[in-house]
Amino acid sequence: MQTNVSYYQNKKAFRVLVTKSFTDLIKLKKEGNQTSFNALVLQMMPQIRQYVNTQLNIAIKKGHFSKNKYKADDIIDQLFIEIYDHIEEVKKEEHFYQWIYKKTNALLEDLSITEEFDDFFFKNIDDYSKPEWDAMQEKYSSDADGDGHLKLIEEFEDRSYNHNDYTLNHVFIENKEKKMD
Repeated sequence: MQTNVSYYQNKKAFRVLVTKSFTDLIKLKKEGNQTSFNALVLQMMPQIRQYVNTQLNIAIKKGHFSKNKYKADDIIDQLFIEIYDHIEEVKKEEHFYQWIYKKTNALLEDLSITEEFDDFFFKNIDDYSKPEWDAMQEKYSSDADGDGHLKLIEEFEDRSYNHNDYTLNHVFIENKEKKMD
C-alpha cells in the first residue's frame, strides 16, 4: 500500500512541476534563452522517459517492432523540439501536463505508423518488383554441338544465319504428275 501512495505522490509532484514550469518556459522562449529552457524541460524528462520506455516495451511485446530498434532518447530528443516549437499552442498552464503526454503519444504513434509501413513495404517488395525481375531474366539453352556450353537464346535468333525452314514435303519426293490414260 505504501508503494501505491508514494507512486501517486510522485505523480502529483510531477504534475505540479510540469504545471508550474509552463509560465517559466514561455518566458524563457520569448527571451530566446534556449539553454535555460532546455534545462527546465530536462527536469521533466525522467518521468517522460519512464513512460516512453513502458510504451516501447508494450509495442515490442505486441510485435510492432524489434527490441533495441528504437531508444527512448530518440523520442525525448524529438519531444524537446516539439515542446520548444509548439509550446504556444497551450492556452492554460493546467493543460500543459496533458499536452506533453499528447505530444509524446503522437511521436510514439508516428513511430508505430512508420514501422508498420516499412514492415508492409519490405515484406511486399518482391511482389512489386517481380515483373521487372521477370523482364530482366535471361533465357539460356545449350547448342546442338554437344559441348555443354550454355548460350543465350537470343544468340540462336541471329538474323545472319540462313534460316531454311524446311518441311517434310521438301524432303520427300511427291509424285505430282497425273497418269495419262
